[in-house]
Amino acid sequence: MFIGFLLVAAATLTVGVLFAAFYLADGMTRSKRNRVQGTPGDLGLRYEEVQFLTADRLTLRGWFLESPGARATVVLVHDLEATRADPAHGLLNLTRDYVRRGISVFTFDLRGHGESAGRRDSFGTNERLDVLAAVAFVRRRSGAQPVLLHGFGFGAALGIAAAARNTDVTAVIADSSFLTMRQYLRSRWRNVPAPLFALATVFAHRIFHADVEALQPVKSIAQVTAPVLLIHNEGDERVPVAHSLNLAAASLDGRDQVWVIADRGGHATAYLDAPDAYMRRVLEVVEQVAPSRVLVAQAG
Repeated sequence: MFIGFLLVAAATLTVGVLFAAFYLADGMTRSKRNRVQGTPGDLGLRYEEVQFLTADRLTLRGWFLESPGARATVVLVHDLEATRADPAHGLLNLTRDYVRRGISVFTFDLRGHGESAGRRDSFGTNERLDVLAAVAFVRRRSGAQPVLLHGFGFGAALGIAAAARNTDVTAVIADSSFLTMRQYLRSRWRNVPAPLFALATVFAHRIFHADVEALQPVKSIAQVTAPVLLIHNEGDERVPVAHSLNLAAASLDGRDQVWVIADRGGHATAYLDAPDAYMRRVLEVVEQVAPSRVLVAQAG
């Protein structure tokens, strides 16, 4: 009788743990879609609505803003739960600042975000295809013009990973990247017991095709042949500044730099906090790969 009770209790506990792990895996991979708030037209900018396909045939939507006589094109990659017009990171204003300085911009919604197709996050497994498709679109549109990736948070991590696989990327600006997707998720779900979290990641992989090991910027950065600028707020509580410092340490390229904004909190808010200083730093990267003097010489 007592043994039977123990067996029933053990079976009930096992079912409960399995259900909890499935529920957690579903929550971690379900896209948190937000509405695209505003357009470049709100800032007086001319733009083109764009649709393009990824390698796995998913339709993504974005905007292309051409700056007359542009010397480069920047592809903006937003953070998780954000959009191409993310106000939390000032993406519309950043787009305007790039265009006004003679740099074209392509900004788009990752799968499962904004107005792009998709319902699941895959921890970078498939989102890497989104960034590669965006770079390919810009390359077809802009020819041999230098292409830079400028990402925020998750988008910064994707930018590093994409640049490691695509030599068409001439520079990366990674604002508040994390070291690995596993570390990032564990931090966000820190109150979940470790065994339950581990089981949930197994379910996420097996059921929802989201591999927690797929996105590891700390390994990818050594394979990037383009210069990388790492930006981080010293007081970032979501992704501590140690992530960018360790990424810089893992880099094998002497051109890579890390810019830590002292006494600043917030996640990836450096542009909003100090837009002029921010633009000076990113334009130094643009100048490195697309010198303005070359453009002047060509015009002459």
